[in-house]
Amino acid sequence: MRSSAELNGVRVLGGKHGTRRIGKVLRAIFYPDDFRLAGFLVKRPDLLWLFKRHDRFFAWDSYGMADGRVVVMHAADSWDSKACARIGLDWDQALILQGMAVVDSHGEKIGRIDAVEFDPATGRALTFLLSTSLGAKALIGQISVPVEDILCYKDYTIVLRPGVEIADSEGGLAAKAGEQAAIVGNIVKTQTEAAGVAIGELVDKADKGAQKLGYETGKVISSARYKIKTRSKQAANDADNLVNKGSKAFGRQIGKTKGMFKAFQDEYDKASKDKAH
Repeated sequence: MRSSAELNGVRVLGGKHGTRRIGKVLRAIFYPDDFRLAGFLVKRPDLLWLFKRHDRFFAWDSYGMADGRVVVMHAADSWDSKACARIGLDWDQALILQGMAVVDSHGEKIGRIDAVEFDPATGRALTFLLSTSLGAKALIGQISVPVEDILCYKDYTIVLRPGVEIADSEGGLAAKAGEQAAIVGNIVKTQTEAAGVAIGELVDKADKGAQKLGYETGKVISSARYKIKTRSKQAANDADNLVNKGSKAFGRQIGKTKGMFKAFQDEYDKASKDKAH
């Protein structure tokens, strides 16, 4: 299994000897019907740091890895419109899933796609990895959704099948903190049982002082909890705003996207017309 996010930002080499620098991987591209991996967009560096250069596309089955870099096969049908024609990809319908919203069958938002795990031998999508926001991803981790639980793509969103229940998130800071808390709690419990008599005597003698200290400590903890809750809520809102603002750059159907993909669309259309004639 491999993740579509693994190649983000990785340098891409090509040419006859596989040494010519092409650019860096920008986004993974997927088929709209079964969400198979189709290939990757490559962001090329500006010419002389002044002139924008068109992005390029290479097919999912046309590359290998060498020294942590992507090396694309030296073949005409590995790239761009010829690659699309060979693998049967309609560029106008292709999807950029990263950043796309996921909703349940009632239209309630579940989260956004961080990455798609796929079979490297076939390109078949296996699992969608979601997060509810940038802040939530750090705190509670990602939500795993098997591709079998996906109903369809509709109106810039991925729709889950009716009756699908989302599993708990994994891998976040909260999970790790919970594991550590359990370990510490077990240690405290063991030590307390071992020293039960001595602790009981100390508690009896210091009962009044402990009660007063506990009251003061409780006020401090309550105040801290309120501040943490308020700031966490604000951070989550800020994170969601950032995601919503940034979603224009990804999580799109390429045919409906203007700007950075327009040049490639023109090239694809032109090649299709030439092939028809």
